[in-house]
Amino acid sequence: MYNAKAYSAASATAPLTADSIERRDLTENDVQIEILFCGICHSDLHMVRNEWSATPAIYPIVPGHEIVGRVTQVGSAVIMQKRNVDRSNDCSQRR
Repeated sequence: MYNAKAYSAASATAPLTADSIERRDLTENDVQIEILFCGICHSDLHMVRNEWSATPAIYPIVPGHEIVGRVTQVGSAVIMQKRNVDRSNDCSQRR
């Protein structure tokens, strides 16, 4: 286990605050990414505020799914086609 920096909300009415969250160790199927930038969109805020009854929030919650980062570790079972490739604007690679 290791700790990672994050911004989280403790409840639906709490502001996002700097936090440290515990992460499990990587497995052979994982890719670890050093997150350099993270966007927060309106759907993240709906989740933080627990406004979607079909998907109830679990607190503390760490929003953000639009990231730019650097791969720092790759599990032994992960197959990578190319290394050091910027995919930030390459829609043809999405599946």
